[in-house]
Amino acid sequence: MIDQHHGWNTSFKPLIWGLVLSLIFTVLAYFIAVEHWLSGWGLVFTIFGICIIQAMTQLIFFMHLFLESKPKWNSLVFFFLVLVMFVVIGGTLWIMNNLNYNVKMHT
Repeated sequence: MIDQHHGWNTSFKPLIWGLVLSLIFTVLAYFIAVEHWLSGWGLVFTIFGICIIQAMTQLIFFMHLFLESKPKWNSLVFFFLVLVMFVVIGGTLWIMNNLNYNVKMHT
């Protein structure tokens, strides 16, 4: 059932699906890490992949991103937020790597 005024889903069914999927992804990531099903870069990429899938699940089922009648502005703001996050995180990692290199060079 769609609320015509807001374009949101007013049913609890998507919320329950989102909760169940989020719990499954969380438990899956936990067991992969704790039970040592993978190691090294395989573990890192698998956990990162599960993280991305869970983030998209929560954005769609809980925040209703991309489900509005006119998703252009919300999608644009979301992608700008992702760009800013990459710039901030990438800049921080670059600065920390540079500081680490300079400290090791002088010791």
